[in-house]
Amino acid sequence: MRELSIVQPYVPRYRVAFFDGLAQALRDDDVRLRVIAGEPTKSQKARGDAATAEWLETVAPRIVEIGGRHLSLTYSRSLWRGSEAVIVPHQGSSLDAVSALARRGETRVGVWGHIASYTSPLNVVDGLVERWQLRRAHHVFAYTPGGAEFARNTGVSPRNITTVMNTIDSDELLRALDQLSVAGARAALSERGVPDAPYLAYIGGLDESKRIRFLAESLDIAHRRGIDVHIVVLGRGDQAELLGRAVARGQVTRLGYGGVTDKAAVLRGARAVVNPGRVGLLAVDCLAARTPLITTDWPWHAPELEYLRGGSLAKLVADDAGTFAETMGVAMRGAPSHPAEDWPHPPRLRDMVANFQRGVRSMLDG
Repeated sequence: MRELSIVQPYVPRYRVAFFDGLAQALRDDDVRLRVIAGEPTKSQKARGDAATAEWLETVAPRIVEIGGRHLSLTYSRSLWRGSEAVIVPHQGSSLDAVSALARRGETRVGVWGHIASYTSPLNVVDGLVERWQLRRAHHVFAYTPGGAEFARNTGVSPRNITTVMNTIDSDELLRALDQLSVAGARAALSERGVPDAPYLAYIGGLDESKRIRFLAESLDIAHRRGIDVHIVVLGRGDQAELLGRAVARGQVTRLGYGGVTDKAAVLRGARAVVNPGRVGLLAVDCLAARTPLITTDWPWHAPELEYLRGGSLAKLVADDAGTFAETMGVAMRGAPSHPAEDWPHPPRLRDMVANFQRGVRSMLDG
């Protein structure tokens, strides 16, 4: 049996279903999967979503400070160097990626991730390193079509690129939504202190990448202007307390971390989903629930925003807290929007697994 190792900075719970499915699919190809990951950073720990699994091996990361930033660097070559193939993060700062690609020898090496620079500006050095990684890798696993196009434009042969269609277990969420009426969702939320009134939904981590400070500022402006806004927040994070004033004013109800059933209940009755910061897999939740998204035209969204037809199924407003406050107020006054037609299905996890499996086959046999 051949062995494939996949290196990750850390594994959040939403990735467990994917790796479970991939491990089973690869066993059918006589390939054993190992996932080697570091531990979550302080900010990631605050989300409370770190996973454990039989296929997961963890290593202590190295914490270094560069230019005032603390970087968590995983270096696990001793664990994966005996594998026939290894897939590493496409990151200029990844010690595993640089080591694997510089000294690949007989090992087949793949990179996966956003591929293009979606969520932050690249400095010159990181940009050069990441392009070198793409050209050096035996195979590139891009989250979305935009990343795959970037790899092609960088000079990677199309036969060495797999578009993964990154997603979560949307089938599980769809089942939960189908089993839950609006009245049932409202009753479940009422038991947790949510007022029986229109609301918007926030789902995800409460940390800097989601721009919680911007959201808190928008709620302050809404309060001063007399704009009625109520947000039900499902998630945890190290910036949760920035919403404290809004909670005290009754603008926010915080539910903490929740599972699929909790997510379905929050989405079922929401007028819209809001997130002024990085939109990633939240796009899958919006597609599953057929609930519109309100975000900003901030330039650092993750690639999954492409699933909302490049933003046409989302409202991208000016990156201004006052404009965001006014837009939330308009959504609160409108009727719930759950279009029955012309709403695409969310990417399915089984398709992501199948896409990844095909890429692994190509990488191993190419």
